[in-house]
Amino acid sequence: MPAMTDTSMNTNMHSAFTREIGRLRDGLLKADLSDAKATSGLTRRYKFFSITLHQHHEGEDTLQWPVIRPKANPHEITVLDAMEAEHEALASVLGAVDEDFKTLSANSDKDQVAARLDELDTVLLGHTQHEEREGVAIVQKYFEEDDLKAFVKFSRNSQDASLVLPWVSDGATPAEVASTWAMIPAPVRLFVKPMLTRKYTRFTKECGV
Repeated sequence: MPAMTDTSMNTNMHSAFTREIGRLRDGLLKADLSDAKATSGLTRRYKFFSITLHQHHEGEDTLQWPVIRPKANPHEITVLDAMEAEHEALASVLGAVDEDFKTLSANSDKDQVAARLDELDTVLLGHTQHEEREGVAIVQKYFEEDDLKAFVKFSRNSQDASLVLPWVSDGATPAEVASTWAMIPAPVRLFVKPMLTRKYTRFTKECGV
């Protein structure tokens, strides 16, 4: 079975996570947290981001690294160990931000929440750069197409999974947009892309972010 060579969707997701933290931070600082609608919309938007990030890393931890580990050499195992440790560090920071948004209100300290988002951005960027520098080559070497099918199926079962492709495309480069939508076969994409894009546009409008 051939190994998976196209990992562009993974790097596209990384870029989307970084952009989303920026959106959330800007939305938070601009929002009137005494306005229940604004606060609810911001919380909803953050929940989508958090669930998507948790799901992405859970998929790697349960469906990707365990498949690769038995095939990897000692140096590659060291890299995999680092990936898992970085996921744990990320989960800790993300958990703190999750709590901030669960209790978001007029009494929240915007600057403190924004600082936690900045910390999350720093930790996440360090991890994604490391993964793209050393982890991706290991995935391309050992992760097979059938393994990818299981990973994609898992990802599609996440809450609001239908928003992910247009979300990844929001603010992306033309090349990133093209490779993101290439996840769907062309004949199906012709009908599905406009439908999912409209759904994401509506979601963005309702959230206000």
